[in-house]
Amino acid sequence: MSASPPLTMAQHLARFYARRELPGWGRVLRGAGVYNDAAWKGAGTFESCGKWDRCRVSLDLSNWSERQTYFLGRFYDLPMQLLLRGFVRPGDCVVDVGANVGMISILAARLVGPSGRVVSFEPNPTAFRKLSSALRTNSLSWVSPRPCALADQHGELMLSVVTEHTGMGTLAPVPPADAGLVSATHLVRVCVGDEVLEAEAARPSLIKIDVEGFELAVLKGLARTLVRHHPIVAAEIVQVHLRRAGTSAEAVFDLMRGLGYEAFGLATRRRPVRHRLHLPAITKPSADFNNVVWIHRDDERLAVATGFA
Repeated sequence: MSASPPLTMAQHLARFYARRELPGWGRVLRGAGVYNDAAWKGAGTFESCGKWDRCRVSLDLSNWSERQTYFLGRFYDLPMQLLLRGFVRPGDCVVDVGANVGMISILAARLVGPSGRVVSFEPNPTAFRKLSSALRTNSLSWVSPRPCALADQHGELMLSVVTEHTGMGTLAPVPPADAGLVSATHLVRVCVGDEVLEAEAARPSLIKIDVEGFELAVLKGLARTLVRHHPIVAAEIVQVHLRRAGTSAEAVFDLMRGLGYEAFGLATRRRPVRHRLHLPAITKPSADFNNVVWIHRDDERLAVATGFA
């Protein structure tokens, strides 16, 4: 693994600009060819240090999300990271369901510190190896990685990994039209979240879920945890993914409403030149928000959330 990739002068300048997140950095990266996946095929793996978490990670530049992380100096999902920075405190417990290679888990680990705890679930064996390696490299001993998926019952399911993003997988059936995108399949272990967290005496203050359509099953398996500890829940809610798994965004909203939670869209807005966290209250699924935050009506952080509306 080399220390730095052979970038063009335009790409060096684009990285300098993007890491400072100056206005229009996305257009600058596009102009430098950073979004051209075909041009980065076989680009190799390189080490980078995160500008927010100061952790060293190995990034495969042929992978679009890891390439963006290299050029930005942070994971590409800004709203989720701003949510953690706004609500996670030292000593907290964060649960990362669908941890992938660990970008959110690593940031959460820095925020909770050694007095806190992070429990990370990732069934994809390739992503799990990268996650475990990053935790060892950065001595994040208070992160507990678990090589399994979560749902509302134990068992085994087939995980399909898509070609263009080797860290992304789904437990839902893959439509015949998309079968050519699948690069690998793995039979993975499935656990019930409540049972795992109770066995480890974990009391989460925030749970992040990104499981490509299996969000409802994960939440059902965490129902006791949600009732007892009222963690903030941040989940990807994409209707097409949920329908492939045989459920819907409406079913997720109904479940969370029944558990006493209020919903907010997870987004950002520019104030004045930097992007800030934006949490508008919502009562039903909206195509405007692929990520939703739920805060329990008895949680004092509900008042904090209204300040981000």
